[in-house]
Amino acid sequence: MVCPYCNSVIPDGSGFCANCGNFITTSSAPKAGSQNTPDPEYNVLEHLFSTTDLVTMRETKKVKTAKPKGLGIVALVVLALLFVAATVKTISRQGVRRAIAGLEEPIQEEATGYTEKNVAGYEASIYYKYSYEVDALVVSSKHYIGFGLADRLAPVDVAFAWGDVAANNETIDFNWKQSGRWVHWKVKNYADLDKVGGIEEVNMQCSNNHLIPADNSVKRKIKKIKRGDHIKLTGYLVDVDAENKAGRVFTWNSSTSRMDSGDGACEVIYVTDVVWR
Repeated sequence: MVCPYCNSVIPDGSGFCANCGNFITTSSAPKAGSQNTPDPEYNVLEHLFSTTDLVTMRETKKVKTAKPKGLGIVALVVLALLFVAATVKTISRQGVRRAIAGLEEPIQEEATGYTEKNVAGYEASIYYKYSYEVDALVVSSKHYIGFGLADRLAPVDVAFAWGDVAANNETIDFNWKQSGRWVHWKVKNYADLDKVGGIEEVNMQCSNNHLIPADNSVKRKIKKIKRGDHIKLTGYLVDVDAENKAGRVFTWNSSTSRMDSGDGACEVIYVTDVVWR
């Protein structure tokens, strides 16, 4: 018989051509009335990769790259350290519950003037209503992270306490909580409030404050304020009027009384300095 690939004479019934190296199958044998012309691409591939080469390739694919020992352990240790660091930072930011006696209510005096800020695409005018000084216990703090004007203008809210509320903050668990720019408190037993004069006195001896930093230095200080801090904060109670290019208007008005509660009772403070006591 003749090899259909190289036309060499080979023994009848051969399945392999010793001359060209091709395997001979029934389908590759010449058919009557036709000329068997091998596929050039097939022959190129066949000669590029011998049977031995193909076997070697298959075995190579099965071999997995050995991973250096110890990298997995190192990764776990790094993740554990990052988790511990994040936990410690969170605890530090939350601070601790404490009580301080002898803190007087905030001092305010009428003031005039204004300043301007360009924040989040708004031109904001900040009008001074009263100069403000508060020496108080921080019972809660809340960071607000967002792209809106309120979050960019006042990134931190702080809840202050003074008087009997600050003095009894350890013996009475007020469960202070801040969310949505509000501060909330609750006690398990309202009889405990007799020590501070009842619900009305609690509301008169604490406040929720939206803090607008005067500059980046003050902003860094504000972001460090945490529960349990005793701080002296100075600045102004302000009203904010702002408008963007699309004509959207934003207003924020500060409370000027310690006797109010509910919507509109928060102090909006333009902060010029923070001192830890």
